[in-house]
Amino acid sequence: MGLGAKLSSRGGQVGQLFDALPPPERTQRYREMADAAFLKAKHVKDDDLRAEYLRLAAGWHAMALELEANLRHLTQLEASQARLRQTPKEAKPDEQL
Repeated sequence: MGLGAKLSSRGGQVGQLFDALPPPERTQRYREMADAAFLKAKHVKDDDLRAEYLRLAAGWHAMALELEANLRHLTQLEASQARLRQTPKEAKPDEQL
C-alpha cells in the first residue's frame, strides 16, 4: 500500500491523497497508518523490520500531532482576528467633529 492510500473503505477513492482531505479526516488517516504500522511491527519476527515499522508508526503519529497543533494555532489565530474585527474602530481626529 503506497503513501496516501486509505486503509478503510469509508468514502472517497482508494489512493486519495491525504492533502485533499479535510484536516480532521487527514489526522484520522495518519493515526490509522500509525496503527497499521504498529500492528505490522507487533507481528513481524525480524528485529530490523520491526524497528522500521515502529519508525513508520512514530512518523505517522508525529504527523498527526503536528497537524493537530497547527489546527489549534490556526483556530486561535482566527478567533483573535474575529475579536479584532468586532472591536469598534477608534475615530480619526478629523472625523471627531
